[in-house]
Amino acid sequence: MVKQPSSFEMLPKDAYIIKIMDVKTETNKDGKGQHLKIAFDIAEGEYKDFYKKQYDNNTNEDKKWSFDAVYRLNVPNDTTPEWMAQQFFTFLANVEESNKNYTFNGDETKLKGKVVGGLFYIEQSEYNGNIYDHTRLRWTRPADDVRNKKYGKLPKDKLIDGAKKTVALGGDSEKFMDIPAGVEEDSIPF
Repeated sequence: MVKQPSSFEMLPKDAYIIKIMDVKTETNKDGKGQHLKIAFDIAEGEYKDFYKKQYDNNTNEDKKWSFDAVYRLNVPNDTTPEWMAQQFFTFLANVEESNKNYTFNGDETKLKGKVVGGLFYIEQSEYNGNIYDHTRLRWTRPADDVRNKKYGKLPKDKLIDGAKKTVALGGDSEKFMDIPAGVEEDSIPF
């Protein structure tokens, strides 16, 4: 049975096949380079269309695509650290391997509709003294590696030191979180 997420249900930490819903190139906040802003959703399995269902069930006038369903990837330039450039090219290689007859040609808009494997972790944030858990995409793998459970370990969680109170719990919890207005960033639909 497929779970029907409420507006604020949290995706369990795991590995998933994701589908790229939209991509846009943005200038970094420091003005020194660019990144790809990649909106995605779960493409297969029990949590298929997880973020779309959240979006559709949101009754707010200014509803937005979930911040947790947006992956930012720095576009390498002359000053990009090697590990960051490697992350970018690994992402592209994983997308190419996951989509038969696809080769990245420099046009990021052609990534829309492609699938790739994603490894997720829990990342905490703090707002008004409360700690919030978010399930975030950390790394990508070829889709078949995720389907066949050949992706290694899931990424280590990024928790706030000394966190005492968590508003939203991860895993299979049925608890929900209420994200205060203004916390979410711009997201799809772009």
